[in-house]
Amino acid sequence: MDREKFYHPLSKDLICEHKNGGHFTSPYHHHDGFEIYLFLKGEANYYIEQNCYQMKRGCLFNIRPSELHRVECFNHNIYERVSISIRSPLFNTFSTKQTDLAKCFMDRPFGENNLTYLKEHQINEFLFLVHKVKNLLDSKEYGHDILAKSYLSQILVFVNNIFLEKTQAKHTNIMPPIVSKTMQFIDEHLTEPITMADIADHIHHNPTYISRCFKKVTGIPLQQYIIYKRIILAKKYLTEGYSLNETCRLSGFNDYSNFARTFKKQIGCSPKKYQEQPF
Repeated sequence: MDREKFYHPLSKDLICEHKNGGHFTSPYHHHDGFEIYLFLKGEANYYIEQNCYQMKRGCLFNIRPSELHRVECFNHNIYERVSISIRSPLFNTFSTKQTDLAKCFMDRPFGENNLTYLKEHQINEFLFLVHKVKNLLDSKEYGHDILAKSYLSQILVFVNNIFLEKTQAKHTNIMPPIVSKTMQFIDEHLTEPITMADIADHIHHNPTYISRCFKKVTGIPLQQYIIYKRIILAKKYLTEGYSLNETCRLSGFNDYSNFARTFKKQIGCSPKKYQEQPF
């Protein structure tokens, strides 16, 4: 994974994987699609925005496209997980007027309520559907694409039902407070000039200590994280039809040339080209 970029576009409209092992510790990043992630075995933490969770078998996460997340794996030999990634245009085709399959992803506070737990029989049901999709995606038989979408629809209904249950287990957020408070301050002042002195005054810690803790936990420098968040905000304004200059100003970049250069470095194309893409 390229550590210089935090945006990792999906290589296909639909990616369905069941893996075990492999080196997998990443800094914060986001994709151009929705993600469903099931943890099965190993020792790892999952970070989503200001939250961090120590994973156990049955942890099920849903992540919307603009949510920053990362995995910290402590044993790369034992790390079994399932991930399903769906590009936004494809994902949007599955909902109907009666059933909004984006509900569990979008009908919650940003960066919150991403986690629920599956019981063993639910894990087995989920894996059955996942393997159906995975095998059909690799198949050349007549109707394989339609059948794959059929099983994927069942997965999305299943996930929504699990997340939308009235009774949810409590989840312990193990993110160090110094890091979560720093992230919260950045979110609240994202479009303003942000200095280490401002953050230090708000959190009541030494600036050097804050920077060191932040880098250790997130895997990226604090100033880089601010850039990431501003680029995500810029993408939002671009998709909503704001002009390039308005987007630059509203997302906290006061200099357009710097904004355009940074955007292209992180996203892989200019702001204008990104805005011209179908969403």
